[in-house]
Amino acid sequence: MQNRPRYRYFLYGLLLVLIHMPSSWSNQQSSLQQVRIAMGNFEPYFIEKGETGIFTDLVRAVFEEMPKYRPQYLFGYSNRRAWHDFEQGKLDAVSNLIDSEELDACRSDKVFRFRDVVVSKASSHYKIHKMSDLANKRIVTFQGAKGFLGEEFSQTIKAQNYQEIAQQNWQAKVLFTDAADVSIGDMFTFLHSIKEMKKITAKTSDFVFHDLFPPQYSRMGFHDVKLCKAFNKALKRVKDSGRYEQIYEQYLQRFNYYH
Repeated sequence: MQNRPRYRYFLYGLLLVLIHMPSSWSNQQSSLQQVRIAMGNFEPYFIEKGETGIFTDLVRAVFEEMPKYRPQYLFGYSNRRAWHDFEQGKLDAVSNLIDSEELDACRSDKVFRFRDVVVSKASSHYKIHKMSDLANKRIVTFQGAKGFLGEEFSQTIKAQNYQEIAQQNWQAKVLFTDAADVSIGDMFTFLHSIKEMKKITAKTSDFVFHDLFPPQYSRMGFHDVKLCKAFNKALKRVKDSGRYEQIYEQYLQRFNYYH
């Protein structure tokens, strides 16, 4: 009987803690600095459903190292619209900011990595190790590739064997149906398009990926210089821990690509 008052006080104390927990958590959340981030509109780098994708996962991994900030991911932005809204003050940050874009922003260190590769059908048994190996090959690639991929590439291609198409996700179908000998473009976009192709049962092992071009990078852009510096420090921790490369590797495995 003597323990009842103590037990009662314990229950009262526990009840008070439970009552104040939601408000305490809410106050903690409201004290975080919200960061409105423009996210892109192309898979598999930005996937609105589930707020995922390669670039989304990279940004999230960095912000997990920044407990004072609360990112808000705004999907569906084209680059041009993102840069416009950023300049208008509607956004705190933009993702996938390329170096050639003249945007008044504090630019992060290199965050997002692209890989343009040459892809051939495994059944073709092509040996492609240098640019001249593309000579006389029928090439399908993305719009603007002739200017983007460098002078050596533009001098190697032959007009009658060369086509650029607007939708990169069509390149896998063009190659698989033998309308081209090789496809040139972003590796992850190609892998994603294999998975998404309708009425064609292609798989990753049906293709060979040849590295001829150096990787390309883009950055985050911020209004707040302090936030920009904090992001760079957190990004370095993510890279040093191995998490950065792990994210890319996870997506390669999802597409059944193994080195």
